[in-house]
Parts: sequence; structure tokens; C-alpha cells
Amino acid sequence: MDDIRIAWLGGEHPFRLPLGRLRALQDNCNAGPEEIFKRIRDGSWRVDDLAETLRQGLMGAGMADKDAGPLVIGLMEKHPIADFKMTAYRVLHHALLGPEGDQVGKPGGVDPEAEGPGGSRASTEAEPS
Repeated sequence: MDDIRIAWLGGEHPFRLPLGRLRALQDNCNAGPEEIFKRIRDGSWRVDDLAETLRQGLMGAGMADKDAGPLVIGLMEKHPIADFKMTAYRVLHHALLGPEGDQVGKPGGVDPEAEGPGGSRASTEAEPS
């Protein structure tokens, strides 16, 4: 999966959470990635849910740990913690569900007029009298 570039309080940076970084996030927050995602979405997040998502996301996109950790913690000490919620949400959304607006499958859905492989009569047909 490609990085997601986000303009946030730390400037504009790429973020990515490949499998190894998702595992580190899980270990450091004692919760699975989707549980963290849900906590952020519903407002029951913890400080480390946000901090670790951002730190791991920066490192997953190539930033060294010696730079990512101090950047995130330094910013979180200067700004309201909730200001980091949307960025962490977007980073996790990208890792778990793909790019925002990316739809799975064919556009338009199923054609109800298309004949299927079944040979049965439709259940709504009237019986002969």
C-alpha cells in the first residue's frame, strides 16, 4: 500500500502502517488496530492511541524513530491532544480500509435484468389456471 501524505500540525509528511508497524502499534497500545480505530472514531481514545499511531505511521513511511518519537511527543506537549485525533484516524483508515473514497468491486453494482445461471422460474410468477 502507498503512503498517505497528510498536512498536520507537524507539517506535511507521508504516513504508512505496514504489517510490522501495525503489530508494533498493537503491542504498544495493548489493543488491535481496529479497536484503536474504533476508539478514535467514537471518542474513547487514549493518548497513546493517537501518539503511537502517528509515530508508527511516520516510521512506516521512512522517518527514523529518533526523529518520529520526539516530533510527535513535542507537538503533543504544545497543542491540545484532540487536535491529533483526525490525523491518527486518517492514518489508520488508510492502513485498514485503503484510500478514502476507494470502492471495492465494479462501479454500478449488480444488473437486476441480467440473467443468472439458475434455471428456476421466478417465485413471483403466477401459477397457470
